[in-house]
Amino acid sequence: MTVLKDFWGKLFHLRKPSFQKTSFNTSLVTGKRASKSVGQLPKNFPISPVSKRTSYLDQGELLLPQSSLYDNSFRIKLYRFLRDNIPVLNSAIWTWTRICASPSYFELKGSNDPKLLDNGSEVLKNLDRRIYQHSFQKFGGTDALLAQFFGSLFTDGAVCGEVVLTPSRDRLDKFYFIDPATVRFKLKNDSTWELYQEVDGIQVKLNPDSTFYLGLDQDPDDPRGKSILGSIPFVARVEQGLLEDMQKTMHNAGYYRLHVKIKPPERFSGESDETYVSRANKYFEDTVEMMKTLAPEDNPITWTDVQIEYIGPSGHISSSTYWYINHKALVEDICAGVHLDPFMLGYSYGPTTSWAQFKYELILRNVISIQRLAKRFMEWIRNIELALWGIPLECEHHFDNRKFFGMLEQRQAEKIHLENIIQKKEAGFITDDQAKREIESRE
Repeated sequence: MTVLKDFWGKLFHLRKPSFQKTSFNTSLVTGKRASKSVGQLPKNFPISPVSKRTSYLDQGELLLPQSSLYDNSFRIKLYRFLRDNIPVLNSAIWTWTRICASPSYFELKGSNDPKLLDNGSEVLKNLDRRIYQHSFQKFGGTDALLAQFFGSLFTDGAVCGEVVLTPSRDRLDKFYFIDPATVRFKLKNDSTWELYQEVDGIQVKLNPDSTFYLGLDQDPDDPRGKSILGSIPFVARVEQGLLEDMQKTMHNAGYYRLHVKIKPPERFSGESDETYVSRANKYFEDTVEMMKTLAPEDNPITWTDVQIEYIGPSGHISSSTYWYINHKALVEDICAGVHLDPFMLGYSYGPTTSWAQFKYELILRNVISIQRLAKRFMEWIRNIELALWGIPLECEHHFDNRKFFGMLEQRQAEKIHLENIIQKKEAGFITDDQAKREIESRE
């Protein structure tokens, strides 16, 4: 909790950056798509293994950000810390990553030659076996690559990496992820951003042909992207403070105490003050020792002048209810910030089945739009590999987002749609070609 408080203290003393230059026509370098002709491929691709690219070093001043008080790398590290230490945020990143990284497959276009298609498929399958940077994770392939892709995109707000060639320069070797916290930007000619990586205080220019950078929800004058946790730190701070207070108060109220009341003995006739006080203290101490030596299964046996009562809060149950309602409100605020409903993060607040399905449909719409970013990323890599092999085909990446609930309703809707098209065609309202286009647009 002390470490978390240090993060809070640093975070809320940051100010919004001021930029020296602004452009409304910025372009983000995500790597140039390779031509289908091997001879036209960029010749400055790096060769595996990756080494320090000191030859790309540029001593020019980085113009973004200008304010040292706004450290994007610190924010990224904060988001990672929150993801790893706050359960609801960990669940949010996990859920978004796994939903978006659904099973996927590729399709080759550009020819109907079975031999050429088989050759292209074999080339891309071999690429899939080696493309993931961690070779010890045997055949991690596209699944591991996309899981790390979406994990970085949602947590850091950006994905950065570089493809490298094999030493023979005849094929792609691996895609190496670059920590977005180390990426810096420089505005060139007031229109184009150049990417640099800061390593040990040295700014190394990244190769624009082999480097891929994607920022989530960039601003026109800031291409770095925004983390999905960007609006979370303040409410997460309040939520964690509430949990800390709840832990302290519930710990104090959760353990009931025994209150042992001992009635002082009656004073004997002619007994001196000193003797009476000594006898009363001895009686008190003997009773205390008896209570100390009681085992959990023992029961105290005393004269009627000893009373044993419980001490506990009178409003304990209602107080717990208030804590639950307050914490629930904060959890719902966090869920709103990460664009998920509580039931998708393991909180059961009693949503109906139809309502849960409706909300999942909305989530799936968002997933598809985000997957399009990864779709272009995978197509960029695979099309470069096809070009290196001289295969005149184009790869198209697809995600399988089929859902199993509501299948009956979906099939019934498709049946009604097809029947309407057939009826319009038979009535002469549309032609055969128009009917085919309506069916294809539905797919």
